[in-house]
Order: sequence, then C-alpha cells, then structure tokens
Amino acid sequence: MRKHWKALTAVGVVVLIVAVAVILINRPAPATEQDPGSLQASGKFGFPVSDLSIGEGGTTKASDGKTITGYNGTCDSAAQAAANYTHLIKDLNLGTWEQQKKVLTEVSKPGPWFEEVTSAGDLLADAESLPAGAFDGGWYTRSDVAAGGLYRVAGCEEEQGAVVQVFTGGVGARVNEAPNAFFQTITFELAWDGDWKITDAAIVPVNQDFDGRVKDGGPMSVGTNMDGETAPVLRNDLVSAFFKDKSRDGWIEYANAQR
Repeated sequence: MRKHWKALTAVGVVVLIVAVAVILINRPAPATEQDPGSLQASGKFGFPVSDLSIGEGGTTKASDGKTITGYNGTCDSAAQAAANYTHLIKDLNLGTWEQQKKVLTEVSKPGPWFEEVTSAGDLLADAESLPAGAFDGGWYTRSDVAAGGLYRVAGCEEEQGAVVQVFTGGVGARVNEAPNAFFQTITFELAWDGDWKITDAAIVPVNQDFDGRVKDGGPMSVGTNMDGETAPVLRNDLVSAFFKDKSRDGWIEYANAQR
C-alpha cells in the first residue's frame, strides 16, 4: 500500500508541474509599460503629439532659478532639455544678458558655437548707443517655445548624445518699427555628462548638418509678416507656409504646445 501511495504522490507531483507549466506558457503577456515619449493621436496640424511637456523633465534649476536642469539621460529628456534651453540661445534682454550667458555655460560645454550664438547679445551689450526698438521692458528678442511647440529628434543614444531640433515662436525688435513675431528652428547637439549639456547649437544651420543627422534646417517664417509683441498661436495656414519646402517627417508636438 505504501508503494502505491508513493507512486500516486509522484504522479500527482508530475501532474502539478505540468499544469503549472501550461498555465505559465499560456498566460497573457504582461502589458508593456507605456514609454513616456510614446506618441498619441495626431494633433491639430497633423503631427503626432507626445506626452512630453515644455517646462518639465528635470529635477533641479540652474543659477537663474528658471532654467530646468537635472535630466535622466533618456532621449525623451533630451527633447525636453532642448526646449527648456531654447531661451538661453534665443532670448536677448540686456538687463539679464550676463546672467543668461552664465547659465548657458552651466548647461553647456565650450566650443566655437558659444561665441556664435552669443555674438549678437555681446554686440548690443558693448554698444555705446543702443538702437531704438527694444520692447516690453528691454527685450530685443524673446522666445516662446510653446507658440511653436514642435520638436524632432534627429539622432540620439541614451546617456551619450543627441541632436534635437526645436521649432519655436518668438518676437524680435525692429529699429523704429513695431516688433514682429517669428517662428524658426533651433538645432541642439547635446552630450551626456551627468546631465544633458549643449555641445553645439545653430539657429540657421548653414552647412551644419550635425554629422548628417539633420535632414534639413527646419521650418522658419522668413517672409511672413506678423506684427505684435507676442507670437501668434499657430494656424493651419502658417504651418502650411512654414513647411512648404520642408519635410514634416519626424516632427512631433509637445503635449502643452499652443494649438
């Protein structure tokens, strides 16, 4: 009898093992966690919309208490860093210029690009007489990333390097005339050094293809007159005009872009 019980017990164990194996093999695969940068349905202008928001993505602030730093090294965070660094490249107010340059050094690595993107501000800061046209508290150029609200990751390796293009709005001063709004693309090359650091940047990439990763210089509003001290919310006609001769491939809307 004892032998029979041993045999039955052995058979029972085998059956149990087989049953567990069958359950494990046939159970549904666990749901894949959504990638923070995964794309949602197309937005108003036909571009995909990301979950990424302008003004987010980091955990700390630079010395100006404004510029977001402390990113996590992902390609999504590189896209957020580029948007959040845009004002350091594009804004120009002589009252804050020296602080802005200081912060730019905090979030970048030295290179010839630095002198190129800061040359206009340095020229005005050193001028004996300033040209007329500054608006709204001394602004010569003021960016508004959300007004454009598009980005394109041209190339990226997590915690190594990335090239990101940001399509931004803004307003520029004009001598003895009302300021006018504009839209343009700024391209960033970023390197990972415990945080995303700018290693190159270009507002109009002439002969600058960032190691072949940039398809084109991106859209801009040259020839489109938009008077006023704020960048208008994008409209279909503006998007069509700006992208007339530019590829739409790879362009994505930030989640909180103006529409």
